[in-house]
Amino acid sequence: MSPFEYLLTFAAIVLGLAITDLAMGLSRLLHAGSRVTWGLLTPLAAIVVFLKIVSQWWTWYAAQSMAQAASFEMFIVVMIGAVLLFLLAAALLPEVRAGTDRIDLPAHFIHVQRRFWLLFVAHWVTMNGVSIWAEMHLQGARLDLMSPTYLIPIAALALAFIKLRWLQTVSMAILIVIYLMQFHGQQLTAP
Repeated sequence: MSPFEYLLTFAAIVLGLAITDLAMGLSRLLHAGSRVTWGLLTPLAAIVVFLKIVSQWWTWYAAQSMAQAASFEMFIVVMIGAVLLFLLAAALLPEVRAGTDRIDLPAHFIHVQRRFWLLFVAHWVTMNGVSIWAEMHLQGARLDLMSPTYLIPIAALALAFIKLRWLQTVSMAILIVIYLMQFHGQQLTAP
């Protein structure tokens, strides 16, 4: 096992736990059946988190050449990013207890909305920060402050405080399209 595979496996375990948390939460909601009041925001947010997790793993795999020269500090930040993704996934779906209590997903999203978007921003800043750090440190790249992707954390930060459901819904749909298009047509290649 190469050093890259060794480190990626450790980080991927945390991402696997995040996917597991999403899948188990969805399973519990489906099992609760008619006790659940469904809405559009929570499922859209779950899709965003799922795509964010898959995109993160894909990005890590694509960064093989940089990872071989990464420092311990860079790896710590990557692990922090993985934990933030787990926390994002864990915050999204409500706990489902046995019994007759109703589970109101629209109300739950409003309850966790601020935490969801703040974790989203924290993850974005952490992972983009380490990516920029690695590119500048390892490849001599220059910082491009004019990238439109820098609008994402600003918009997400605003969404943490804006309660308009239609704006939340449209934003989630846009993020889904961005995540789907980000790696469209790319293939994993052997190192």
